Amino acid sequence: MKQFFLSLFLLFPMIYEAQTAEQTAEQIIEKHLEVTGGVEKWKDFRTSVIYGMMVLGNNEKYPLEIYQKRPNLTKTLITVKGKQFTLSGYNGKEAVQFDSQTGELKLDPNYNPEAFESDLLDFANKGFQAVLQGNETVNGSDCFKIQLSKDKAVTTYYFDTKTYQLVKETTFGQSTFYSDFKEVSGLTFPFKIEEKNAKGKTNLTLIISLIGVNKTLSSKTFKF
Repeated sequence: MKQFFLSLFLLFPMIYEAQTAEQTAEQIIEKHLEVTGGVEKWKDFRTSVIYGMMVLGNNEKYPLEIYQKRPNLTKTLITVKGKQFTLSGYNGKEAVQFDSQTGELKLDPNYNPEAFESDLLDFANKGFQAVLQGNETVNGSDCFKIQLSKDKAVTTYYFDTKTYQLVKETTFGQSTFYSDFKEVSGLTFPFKIEEKNAKGKTNLTLIISLIGVNKTLSSKTFKF
């Protein structure tokens, strides 16, 4: 009998791993969506208005406004020396990008519209595959490391093992770090976003001061 229980004890970790490995990534993503507001609230998330400060290089700071609307409309305004202008945008038909050399907006024919909704929401129905790749430390916190892939698109997400908040996201060698989480209208957002290149150098930091959720945004908002 003792030998039986000893064998069972030794086999249990293997049985547990076999039963949970396939679903672990899905469960972590589900938990993340749950603690940040819930699937239904995220599906009802239609527009966002973001006010903040973009910090570049040697602590250069520029006021920033970002307008976003389902399914992929977006417009970013920046203020430099008291003058506000469009930094980038997509109105559903055309995309523009500010050209710092000419000081003008130029059409961006290579722009690939980014969905307003996170790929994590209903990822399986969107054709993504989620794979748990173990744990990794991010800024001193133990995190679940999950790779989400579809065709050639691969993004790696890092979720804090205690809070299930998304603290890091990596794609094409670029990493985005999220922190200073706050709740707005029942949804949790990071109020500090830092982008780093493949060498770990910070490209820019966005310090958010205010987020408006589901505000009415007309098509005029996204005119260039």
